[in-house]
Amino acid sequence: MTRIIGTGITLLGIVAAAACSPGEILDVQDPDIIDPGAVETPAGLTALHAGAVGDFSFAVVGDAGGTEGQILVSGSFSDELGNSETFPTRREYDQRGPINTQNGTLNGVFRNLQRARRAAERAAGSISRTSATPATDSRIGESFNLAGLTYVIMGENYCSGVPISEAETDGALTFGDPLTTTELFERAIRNFDSTLTAYPANATVTNTARIGKARALLNLNQPAAAAAEVAAVPTTFSYNTTHTVSLGRQQNGVFAFINQFERFSVANLDGGNGLDFREAMDPRVPWLRLPANDVGFDNLTPQYDEGKYASETAPVSIASGVEARLIEAEAALRAGDDGTWLGILNTLRETPGLTPSVFPAAWPASFGFPELTPLADPGSVTAREDLMFRERAFWLYLTSHRLGDLRRLARQYGREGTGAGGVFPGAGGAPYVIDGNPKGDVFGSEMNLPIPFDELNNPNFTQCLDRNP
Repeated sequence: MTRIIGTGITLLGIVAAAACSPGEILDVQDPDIIDPGAVETPAGLTALHAGAVGDFSFAVVGDAGGTEGQILVSGSFSDELGNSETFPTRREYDQRGPINTQNGTLNGVFRNLQRARRAAERAAGSISRTSATPATDSRIGESFNLAGLTYVIMGENYCSGVPISEAETDGALTFGDPLTTTELFERAIRNFDSTLTAYPANATVTNTARIGKARALLNLNQPAAAAAEVAAVPTTFSYNTTHTVSLGRQQNGVFAFINQFERFSVANLDGGNGLDFREAMDPRVPWLRLPANDVGFDNLTPQYDEGKYASETAPVSIASGVEARLIEAEAALRAGDDGTWLGILNTLRETPGLTPSVFPAAWPASFGFPELTPLADPGSVTAREDLMFRERAFWLYLTSHRLGDLRRLARQYGREGTGAGGVFPGAGGAPYVIDGNPKGDVFGSEMNLPIPFDELNNPNFTQCLDRNP
């Protein structure tokens, strides 16, 4: 089954200009606060839910080229994408630091994720209180799922110590305490459990919750529990964002930033030790360098467009049955069941219809990618782990999973993070060069994104609790 979520709408106050003077237009009580009574109606709840869906899509996928989402930021910070433009704020996180906490680009990206979190929580609360049929109202479980996914993404992409504050309905702001990485994943699980125990409206809602919960459990180093959670999820399941060209905010920002505005490029051996996303010629990561479009926005760096998202309207998978099988495979590997592990990976590779099948019309038909072939057991524990995370990287390319996986390799598997031989691109201070174009200096040593300077307005927050993976 496939659940399609659309970008949402913003609640607007409507003023009857003819009935008041210009001065009266500006005379507004609590202009930033919406009276709960105004939204806890059938029409209001529909708008609240749509807004939460739209805010989540915007925070994760980005828009028509003005604001990137978590997919692009985490992809550039990891080895999925290279920087092919001129903005110093984007270079900071592609280079992996040092990142200024006043980085304006990252401030907006973080703020959008927090807004999406709050919108989803508010929608879940309001609809569950007001709906005439809460047990079967899919909007409630979907909203809890979206809230849970924001916590998962915070835990995977940001340092330990993310503050969670609340804007109350009476206008008061309640400053929250910083949550550790573990606490973020635990809070995510509570949201998914709300769906699974109280609001299991349909299979789409419950399957998304199972995958989200399993993703959080995997981050908490509980692979067996994670695998058990997704056992019933069909491999063909996918919960997607949808996009339109109606508004810039509703377009697929990954396609826009890479293929239209050329600010990011499909990476290959990023930093010298990143994965060979281009050289592998893998159908899960289609790419092309067009002759008439051979350099990026900076007019220097070779530009390699992605083909996973073929247009401004291409959907983005947020939770999928493929991810469920990968979680089961990793659990089998951790349990020492190498046969089951390899069997799951090869079954995925042999299942038709799972790799991208729609490519931009401008791409030459002759530029094809070979079909996936069965994998062989590489024969050692370390090599099997490398293969497991390589398969995850290619299946989940540009879905905001890779940064979390690199951190897990360091945190759970004992891999070096940023020293010589580390798993992060440019580990050991390699020269900061993108596809032969020297950008100056060397790769940094940061393994996660910092909390923006703006959060220092919160008296409970001083900065990251730590920068560990």
